[in-house]
Amino acid sequence: MNSNTNIAEYLKLCAKRLSILWLLMAIVFPVVLIFAKLATPVQYTLTGTITVQSDVMGESIADQYNISELSRAAALTSISYIENSDTIRKALDNSKIKYDNPADFKKRISVRQMNEANVLEITVKFDSDGVLGETFMSNLMKESDLIIREKFANSNPSFSGSVSDAGRITDINSPWLISFGIAFAAVGITVAAFFIFNLFSFAADRTLRSSSKFETLTRIPVIAAIPPVARMIGTERSANQVSNAYRVLRSAIKYSRRGVRTIAVCSPSPRDGRTSVAIGLSQSLADTNAMVLLIEADMHRPNISRELRFDPVFGLGDLLLGKANLAATINKTSNRNLYVITAVNNVNMNSIDVCDLLDSDVFTELLKAVESQFDYVIIDTPAIELLPDAAAVAGKVDGCLIVAQYGHTRTDMMKYAIDVFDSLDSEVIGIVTTNSQRRSGAFGSVSRYYRTRNSRSGDTLLTTILDNFFGVVNMIRSKLPGKKN
Repeated sequence: MNSNTNIAEYLKLCAKRLSILWLLMAIVFPVVLIFAKLATPVQYTLTGTITVQSDVMGESIADQYNISELSRAAALTSISYIENSDTIRKALDNSKIKYDNPADFKKRISVRQMNEANVLEITVKFDSDGVLGETFMSNLMKESDLIIREKFANSNPSFSGSVSDAGRITDINSPWLISFGIAFAAVGITVAAFFIFNLFSFAADRTLRSSSKFETLTRIPVIAAIPPVARMIGTERSANQVSNAYRVLRSAIKYSRRGVRTIAVCSPSPRDGRTSVAIGLSQSLADTNAMVLLIEADMHRPNISRELRFDPVFGLGDLLLGKANLAATINKTSNRNLYVITAVNNVNMNSIDVCDLLDSDVFTELLKAVESQFDYVIIDTPAIELLPDAAAVAGKVDGCLIVAQYGHTRTDMMKYAIDVFDSLDSEVIGIVTTNSQRRSGAFGSVSRYYRTRNSRSGDTLLTTILDNFFGVVNMIRSKLPGKKN
């Protein structure tokens, strides 16, 4: 399977789960926003300035220049004194602020020399209380003045700090801005986690999600793709899509090289859509004025009578056990060319081995008898995963159809089903996919393998065009060499 198919299937999986992503985003954003708002205090930025100046004035211009240079040097040296933990601790104590680690609080304080002059700018980041911050700033300025006087008291000349700005609030950092930023970041992480999770989920997914993957795995062509029937109810166009998909399948059966007449419809696992395909194929064949008999061989979970809405008197079990004759078990349907033998019986099948019944000579004789009366015999069998009944039927028919559902049928069960048919030397006509996503037009397509393999003559192709115009248009659109079985 090529990378483009992988990407397409991955994006479809993400799109399918998009509602989950919206729900997660709707939950994460407000929760993180509120939590961040509560956890993030208002932060005040306070700024003050102090001038480091000599206690003496120079008499000459040269002396004044020298003192000015010394003042700039003293200001640069004073930065380390002001940022000292002891200075900060004294300012905290004078402001009656309890702080366990003044060295940690030191990270909130920065001192810089303005324009390489003798003026120092002190900036403090203070949380929650602007008034208390101004008090601390004022005390820090006083302690800065004292420490400068103390450190330069014995120098020549001596220096002191003159507070030119005791400290004021210059910025208020609202927690809402930070909280919104954190919330958006959390949403971004959620989106990334969603796509990463889906990527791992897709990589670990053992279900079949593309026609090419079916064909690569089994080396058997996908001859028809049935759209999601549940989503098709309600619109005429959607109903036509389903009908045309079955016409494609019908054409593949009618114009196959072997001329199959008895067909077992099988599936690797339950709920793959096997019974729906058996009914749809039977009805589509009957629409061409062919006499069709549908036999329900799944005696454990019979539901064809419910699907076709009629009440049978006898079933397949009654016939095989000699409780009823063939004429009594064949039921007419609303389609005058379609007849059904259901699995609804009057005998208790719990104590009877159904596989032995289907593998018996009586069932073989039944197939020979109905084959002489009907153009096509379609047999709905149980899932291979659950019962060996399908294997008993597969060896008695002209060919088998394997029904697999997108996003449901597992690769290991598909391989197991193929191994079963290979061991029986049964002819597999092809794979029919259900719940299929349409990619090449609204009317479905036969696989490239089957198109190349079963194109026979101009007359047959013309008949196929008349029988299934839209299906053949898709056949002609891509004529690539087929794969060998």
